[in-house]
Amino acid sequence: MLYLILCFLLGFFNSSLLSLSLSLPPTHLCRPEQSSALLNFKSNLSPSISYVYKNITLFLLLIWILGMMKGNVIGLDLSCTGLSGSLLSNSSLFSLQNLRWLNLAGNYFRNSEIPSEFGKLRSLTYLNLSDTGLTGLVPPEISLLSELVSLDLGLNFLLVRNHDFNMLVHNLTKLENMILDGMNLSLVEPYYFLNLTVSLKHLSLSHCYLQGNFPTQVFHLPYLQNIFLGSNPNLIGYLPETNWSSPLRLLDVSETSFSKGLPDSIGNLKHLKTLDLSHCVFMGSIPSALGNLTKITFLDISGNMFQGNFMDFFSSNNFGGVFPPSAFNLTILTFMDFSSNFLQGTLPSNISGLSYLRQLYLSANLLSGRVPGWLFSLPSLEDLDLHSNKLNGPIDPIQEPNLVLLNLTSLDLSFNNLSGNIKSCMLVKLRNLSWLDLSHNSLLSLTSCINGANSSLPMIIEFHFSSCNMQRFPSFLNASKYLQFLDLSNNQIHGSITKWEAEGWENLATLNLSMNFLTSVEQIPGKDLLVLDLRSNSLRGPLPTPPQNLSYFLISNNELVGEIPSKICNLNCFGTFSDQLLVVLRTLNLNGNQLEGAVPQSLKNCYTLEVLDLGNNNINDTFPYWLGTLTCLEVLVLRSNRFHGDIQNFNGTFSFSSLQVIDVSRNEFTGHLPLELFENFKAMRDIQENKTGGPEYIGGDYYQDSVTVTMKGSDFNLERILTIFTIIDFSSNQFKGPIPKAIGELNSLIVLNFSHNSLTGNIPPSLGKLAALESLDLSSNKLQGRIPMQLTNLTFLGALNLSHNNLEGPIPLANHFDTFSNDSFAGNSGLCGFPLSKTCGNDQEPKSPPSTVGDESEIALIWKIAAMGYGSGVVLGLSVGYIVFTTGRPRWLVKMMKRNPEKRMRRRIHRNGRRKN
Repeated sequence: MLYLILCFLLGFFNSSLLSLSLSLPPTHLCRPEQSSALLNFKSNLSPSISYVYKNITLFLLLIWILGMMKGNVIGLDLSCTGLSGSLLSNSSLFSLQNLRWLNLAGNYFRNSEIPSEFGKLRSLTYLNLSDTGLTGLVPPEISLLSELVSLDLGLNFLLVRNHDFNMLVHNLTKLENMILDGMNLSLVEPYYFLNLTVSLKHLSLSHCYLQGNFPTQVFHLPYLQNIFLGSNPNLIGYLPETNWSSPLRLLDVSETSFSKGLPDSIGNLKHLKTLDLSHCVFMGSIPSALGNLTKITFLDISGNMFQGNFMDFFSSNNFGGVFPPSAFNLTILTFMDFSSNFLQGTLPSNISGLSYLRQLYLSANLLSGRVPGWLFSLPSLEDLDLHSNKLNGPIDPIQEPNLVLLNLTSLDLSFNNLSGNIKSCMLVKLRNLSWLDLSHNSLLSLTSCINGANSSLPMIIEFHFSSCNMQRFPSFLNASKYLQFLDLSNNQIHGSITKWEAEGWENLATLNLSMNFLTSVEQIPGKDLLVLDLRSNSLRGPLPTPPQNLSYFLISNNELVGEIPSKICNLNCFGTFSDQLLVVLRTLNLNGNQLEGAVPQSLKNCYTLEVLDLGNNNINDTFPYWLGTLTCLEVLVLRSNRFHGDIQNFNGTFSFSSLQVIDVSRNEFTGHLPLELFENFKAMRDIQENKTGGPEYIGGDYYQDSVTVTMKGSDFNLERILTIFTIIDFSSNQFKGPIPKAIGELNSLIVLNFSHNSLTGNIPPSLGKLAALESLDLSSNKLQGRIPMQLTNLTFLGALNLSHNNLEGPIPLANHFDTFSNDSFAGNSGLCGFPLSKTCGNDQEPKSPPSTVGDESEIALIWKIAAMGYGSGVVLGLSVGYIVFTTGRPRWLVKMMKRNPEKRMRRRIHRNGRRKN
């Protein structure tokens, strides 16, 4: 770090420092040509002046260094100095032929390419160009730097060609450190790594798009201490099974396709401190030899579960087996993660040591038995996660009188079979706990202490006690001033939330009391709530006015009466700030109550409203055109009310341009279908496919919205709405006239339902352009003419109902149209051909339907649906299952299943920080 050349500093420092340097003997200054080269190099870049002053203290020492070096520039360290500009091929930097050490990391060279002139610096032993914004190809001239001991080109937008990489590893025979993280090595054949020099100590290739088979022999390099191969999902390989003895201190193959079993030979790595094998495809059991790694401090073997074909979920080769007790012999561990595997059996009843362990994650396995007491005696433990196992019985350790867990901040025991009663005064011992999740333990209850002892959790931020056996509102949490998230849903809480119970919680942002037996809320807890979920209770009386800052107000399936209050989104109610409305309501769900009257026009002040569900009430109003001014509105549900009148008089100023779901079914609308309205549904055209690898939902990650949809005449609830899900449901009204041809332009539409109206005319052939359509219901109308041949182009159509119309002629048999049953065409006396028994004029017998088995078997899809139910709620899993088996395999579902699931967010220390030796 002391090689920053004096001549470079002379160009930055003020005149007084310059005078000081000139008073020194001339032998202490660098040669004129090198001084000139450095000043020219500086002139093309923009340095950070703060860096210059930071190094004034090194000024005299650098002069001394240069004197010892007889004026030759041999080292230059300008890392993280804020330099900005282009790295040009004619830069004077390349005239410094004696440079041995060059560090330009952490600057920004504006998407420059690496100049081939770097090949002139033949004396370089250390070169660091990492995180400098470089782009393009790595020039083959880098392989001319045969004296290099350390090369770091990582965190740039660089591409390496196969031949150039082969030259690199052939020529750099003295290399000890190779760091290429984040570069594009997709063109490199992994077997070229066999040519790496035997002197290599550090190899870092994470996030490099490597693919193919990584040679196992690399792990046998005699001096190799650190190897990073993580986040290369297409990289195949396996760990050495025999004769593996090396000085490895860090081994990371996480998020790759490394497979086979975890070999016993891993126990030979006596110097290993960090081992990360997470999110691979290892099989078999965890060897007891793991307990031989006595120097290890970081151990992550999580996520080796059902990768690839989903039927592997039940394979005997899954990674897990009986939990290895030897893992607890690793007494200096600070981090252990065995989550999301198939570990079975019970945890040991007695363990000593582990006094340094801070994070322990054993969630999403098949562990059974009691929660052992030693888990709550680990002095350094901060995070303990045992969720989604088969643990049972009471949580006795929490109620031990001598228990003192000063460092525990996060405890997750959710989704187990725990039972018994936890008294609130016992929780006081968890003084630093900020996250507590005991939800989904149906036999577990929580009660307040009778003696009124202090039982607060002073540092608690998130408290989850959903789907347990709670009887009363936990008033003991009132003293928890940092509480932000409280989930008490699906319990046995009766009565009312009183004003006294609602006091405090100034920081509360999310409150979920859904699926209880609440009858009234005298005062809504919290002053700055963002999410309030009171769905599926027994709330009576008028609808309460939501708090000012509320974003999600869910109060469906209650017994509320009266009109929707005009105070909702009312400017006078909430006030203004700099003439800007403070209302931030994004979701308003009032479905399933007994609300009456009209929709209050104050809702048009909710500029950020995305979801409005007023379904299944007694609202008596005309179509609320003015909602079209809400440019963010994506879901509008008015079904099963008393809306009436003609929608034909649509005003074009109300665009509804963001709408993806509109359901006005089961009302009393009349007149023609509103052509102008359909023409404004821009969001139903060309929806951009999600590129992130996982499903995205309306409402985002913070809170997902739900909707009830009608498929094949049955209603079911989708707990979350995919952002690619689009629905138009105008069924069960009194619409008349033809179906607008403009419907055919909505090429992202998935569900279209115009059934049970009085529509006339022909089925427009333009419906054949609805390439994404999966459900089409035009039944119980007065449609006539032939079924358009264009409908056979709807290759994703899984549900079709044209019954009870006046259609005639032969039923098209092209593509998969012959897979629909009689019910799809019944009640049309003029129709003929398969699948109906009535033959057409040619008297040919109907053809037998072909096999519908595609590239994924129905059984495989069944288990994928079950997984959706496990991951996002049983209702969703069952609902999607119903869609599949009554309508075929929807395109949006199949596409979602074929994506790689997004990696789970883990509450653990940052990956970079945990890799330190």
